[in-house]
Amino acid sequence: MKLSATSRPYSIVIVEDNGSDVFLLQRALNRQKINFELTHLRDGGAALAFIRREGEYANSPRPDLILVDLNLPKIGGEDVIRAVRSARHLDGVPACVWSSSESARDRESLVRLGVDKFIFKPSGLEQFMQIGKTVEGLLRAGFGTGLTATTPAVS
Repeated sequence: MKLSATSRPYSIVIVEDNGSDVFLLQRALNRQKINFELTHLRDGGAALAFIRREGEYANSPRPDLILVDLNLPKIGGEDVIRAVRSARHLDGVPACVWSSSESARDRESLVRLGVDKFIFKPSGLEQFMQIGKTVEGLLRAGFGTGLTATTPAVS
């Protein structure tokens, strides 16, 4: 069963500087049979251009989900999330942070910024594949209900 509320694929924006993590995310989403289009932004500067609809992103569709790495080059993930939450055209779009950081301080800061979910990036391949289930749940819900931490479990 493909996960899609309409005939169009879900639009997912991933802000991530590590290409391997993006590849693994794509595999995890495919494993869940999610019908998606991924927009990969490699740093915080590109993310801000997307959020502000500048340059090549002027006509980009409104995403169904935004997933941001906390530690990005140029402009950090917290600043990207802050910009997402300030952009009226992105109201209601779930914005999640994924990171290998387990810092309580990072999470507290993210709560104040209005992050919908914190997803811990695991080191194991099978655990990483479980992120697809987390993303599927976010897409099904359509909107987050507050910050929760998710550490994918191996089933």
